[in-house]
Amino acid sequence: MKKINKLQFFFIFIFIIISFYIIFIKTELYESYSNIVIKNLNTKSASYEGISLILPSTSSTQDIYMIQSYLQSFDELSKLDKKFKLKKYYSSKKVDFINRLYKWSKKEDFLKRYLKDLIFYYDQTTGIITIGFLHSNPLVAYKITNQLIKDANQKLNNYYKILTKKQLSYIKKEVEINKKLLEESIKKLENFQNSHNLLDPTQNAQSQFALLSQLQSQLINKEAQLNELSQYMNSKSFEIIRLKNEILNLKKTIKKIKNSLANPNKKALNIFIFEFERLKNMVEFNKELYKQSLIQYQQLKLDLNKNVKTLLKITNPFIPDDYKYPQKFKSIITLALILFFLYGIIVLINSIIKEHID
Repeated sequence: MKKINKLQFFFIFIFIIISFYIIFIKTELYESYSNIVIKNLNTKSASYEGISLILPSTSSTQDIYMIQSYLQSFDELSKLDKKFKLKKYYSSKKVDFINRLYKWSKKEDFLKRYLKDLIFYYDQTTGIITIGFLHSNPLVAYKITNQLIKDANQKLNNYYKILTKKQLSYIKKEVEINKKLLEESIKKLENFQNSHNLLDPTQNAQSQFALLSQLQSQLINKEAQLNELSQYMNSKSFEIIRLKNEILNLKKTIKKIKNSLANPNKKALNIFIFEFERLKNMVEFNKELYKQSLIQYQQLKLDLNKNVKTLLKITNPFIPDDYKYPQKFKSIITLALILFFLYGIIVLINSIIKEHID
């Protein structure tokens, strides 16, 4: 019976001590937070087509986890410590002795203590991010929350500016390569024109075809005249002989023009046309490549000097009037339930042992 009384006294004592700590000693923390979403400001996403294959695209989820990783890093903690003296605060009597930092505390302990007060939550359904901070001073909690959002926004855009610089470097090389290709293709076209004394063989061919069509029409007329005169004139007459000579000359001229247009035994105009068109198309193709790379280069230069994304506040941070933690009543009720169950378990075990001994 005495053991049970001692056990009861022990659990009551623990309850009183922990309750006293919760009510009078544990640091009262004020919570300030803001709900935000990531807004894409870059409406000209098409400008990145053509380079998306060389650099991976970054989704909103990756942006969120990048921000979370940064805010939870020692880099961000160092920035906040310089501005808000967090290490001094965590080492002061403003923080209860259990959560306080001491002279022997390590950097890792400092980071763990900071992470306890940092609020970061991402709702995958709505895409809303909650960023906030807990502090014993409500005004400081408000200021740190604003600073966290500002630093996250800056880090996000610095990342995209670094990415843009890499893209810019790549596109600059592409511009130089495409410019060189264009100049080389133009030079080849000029050499072809100069070596064959042909400005545009296609136009020459069109002229030749027009002349050929005209000569063939004349040939048909002359042959018709010859057939008509042959019916009533002697074959040795002057008119018949003249027509035959004219027909013969027309046929020779037509054959000569046809040979100049297409002849498998020598370089004819059709070969020059194909070569000219090939060189001309290469110039046009390289010109288009150079044009597109210049457009991308100029667009990236503009994007380098502006924010691609921003953290848009749905709700602004606020200065709280009442502390958020500890939730004293809830904590004491929870403590009482835990101690009651522990007491019950110990009593049950004790009774079982007694029964076995007896």
